[in-house]
Amino acid sequence: MSNKTDNRVNRYDLVSPMMPCREELLEGIDRLIRTGSYILGNECTVLEKEMAEAVECKDAIGVASGSAALYLALHLSGVGPGVEVITTPYTFVATIEAIIRLGGIPVFVDIRHEDLNIDHELIEQAITPNTKVIMPVHIFGMPCEMDTITAIAEKHGLDIIEDNCQAFGSLYHGKPCGSFSRMSALSFYPTKNLPGIGDGGMVFCKNQDDADLIRKLRGHQAVRINGILRAGWNSRIDEIQSLAIRIRLSRFKDEQADRDRAANIYNNLIPESNRLPVPSKESGNRVTHHQYWVRVDNRDKLAQTLSDANVDFGVYYDPALHQDELSEYCRVAGKMTEAEAAGSQVMAIPIHQALADSDAQRIGELVRDHIENV
Repeated sequence: MSNKTDNRVNRYDLVSPMMPCREELLEGIDRLIRTGSYILGNECTVLEKEMAEAVECKDAIGVASGSAALYLALHLSGVGPGVEVITTPYTFVATIEAIIRLGGIPVFVDIRHEDLNIDHELIEQAITPNTKVIMPVHIFGMPCEMDTITAIAEKHGLDIIEDNCQAFGSLYHGKPCGSFSRMSALSFYPTKNLPGIGDGGMVFCKNQDDADLIRKLRGHQAVRINGILRAGWNSRIDEIQSLAIRIRLSRFKDEQADRDRAANIYNNLIPESNRLPVPSKESGNRVTHHQYWVRVDNRDKLAQTLSDANVDFGVYYDPALHQDELSEYCRVAGKMTEAEAAGSQVMAIPIHQALADSDAQRIGELVRDHIENV
């Protein structure tokens, strides 16, 4: 059951899932205090090994945040002044902040109506001689069409850096998201499916040479990339975060099953045309529902209905990033019709490990009734 002081249903519950972990976490913190191991100790080492196995990559490197993971991966891939990175406008701003801070140029292509992911059929026409990287974002935990994206990258000699910050546990054709690219980035922010108790992130690498360089960069060591000297800085995950994430990782399957149960209740009530379609078993795709989104007309009316029912909700991403103030650093490749429509129609409703079935049923009915009556 959700830990609530009233009948409000929150979009997140950051307390209830931690309570079964409390004693193990406190014992671990006491051990760290007694040994003085706070940075890059055994907890980090073991977490990196466990996460590399989970994502089926050669190596994983713990860093300070998901934003830092994106920055480091792009840094190592050679993104710099004038280098273009093709990505989606329908994502959190951190995706393009990392590109811009390196002097690169985010290049937006539109998204697909059905799953809100980058439209893989529009990527190739956005490529120029300045393009270096394609950065797909598995938005809200739904896998992008990685077969096509991989084929395009190989054809044009481009790197793929997956923004996997919302999709730990998601599968594309039976393989973990984050395993299809040269490098991928993950966030352990407390609202994520696999959370820490503060900031934390991870870079996943297909080859050991990249992993070794990322480890140097995160710890103040300069490295040479294609003859160019690149400075390192402080971007290390700490032992307390590593401990907390490892504890939650051991419970991830059970917690994900709770999220799946809530999603199934919603799926049975909300028409498929107004939500993410359920991937077929034959596809081998799995969505982890970092957010459960619905697409509705007259969103403001549904927002009022949910507020009156004491139900939390979120709006993503309105405006989309091609309309953000940072767009002056970006290039827009074509019309952003679907991204703009999603920005005006999409709403996220509560989904988390502690969401009661009765609350999911009630919320699903409210959304269904809105759709039927608008």
